[in-house]
Amino acid sequence: MANTKANESESGESTKTKVKKILLCGLDLGTNTSVFQISNQDGKTVEYENDIHRSLVGYSKPGIIPGILPTNDTALFAEMALEYRMHLELKWPLADGFVSNVATCREFCGYLRKQIDPKENCEIWGVIGAPANASKSRLKDIRSSFSGVFEKVLIVPEPFLAAMGLRDDERAGVDPTYVDPTKHSLIIDIGAGTTDCCLVQGYFPTDEDQVSIAMAGDTIDQKMGELIGNRYPDISLTRVTLTKMKEANSFVGKDKTANVKVFVDGKPRSIDFGSIIRESCECLLDPIMESVRELFSRCDSESVEHVLKNIIVAGGGSQITGLPDLIQKRLREEGYEGATTMVPDDYRRLVARGALKIANNVREDQWQVPL
Repeated sequence: MANTKANESESGESTKTKVKKILLCGLDLGTNTSVFQISNQDGKTVEYENDIHRSLVGYSKPGIIPGILPTNDTALFAEMALEYRMHLELKWPLADGFVSNVATCREFCGYLRKQIDPKENCEIWGVIGAPANASKSRLKDIRSSFSGVFEKVLIVPEPFLAAMGLRDDERAGVDPTYVDPTKHSLIIDIGAGTTDCCLVQGYFPTDEDQVSIAMAGDTIDQKMGELIGNRYPDISLTRVTLTKMKEANSFVGKDKTANVKVFVDGKPRSIDFGSIIRESCECLLDPIMESVRELFSRCDSESVEHVLKNIIVAGGGSQITGLPDLIQKRLREEGYEGATTMVPDDYRRLVARGALKIANNVREDQWQVPL
């Protein structure tokens, strides 16, 4: 006992185990890209140099020569995996918006944790976005992916988080001219794996308020690959190349040129893929319109007018040139008078920012321990 007191006296610290600090995390775990936003328990935002990471794991191929890869690790993640993809077997932790392999996804989530807490001296409690109407088994897969990664989690539908992320808390409830997206809005969240449509009317959305479509950015990539393969059978493009082509050139509406350099038999060629890209992108339009019509039919008649004026197109698909305007045009042509679409400025962090707002207001008894 005397030695213990002496040690406490010399160090100025108790020998009792210190309680770890808690970081609160809002996480958009996406098929293509994952984004986190962090605060401490006092609600103060923690800034990071990089909070956006490609959802990708690369495992080293057998027989790799020492020194080819930047580390001795057998797995690389995110942009590093993309950079060294020629020497890796690429695995996407999520497909169609959901966890495709729990073990791989857990490895990727562990990578994200190291970016959030590199010194490993904190607990992390995270609110995580999930596609609308996710089944119990899909939600279980998400929770399982955070077993041993986050200490506590809570899973919330992504469209609702997008509305929370867009909300201006300083104006809501104070400025009578402000249209609160968490009170009257229809969110169209176009990701890589799913397109989620959701009515947000001032309360946590029920299953009836949500429609999830298994068509999104990856569908466009697949469609492009099929059309290019049919028209140019000598051209073989990887999934990564198709995604980059889409991100750089996606559009709907009137045709325009989209010249892309590809290699045919080892020789560079510039080919106009404009019509193919347009056709591929427009494959999302009809399913989105059908889902929006369905949700408007379920909307309270007193809310419809307000919701029509606040149709929010979010996610990576919001950056398809002309798509939000075309949705608005189609709705007005079908008689939805006053239908107005908008695209948030910072679409990438929208869901994660909304998730962090929720994390800062979750009651102790609402958190779940991932097992």
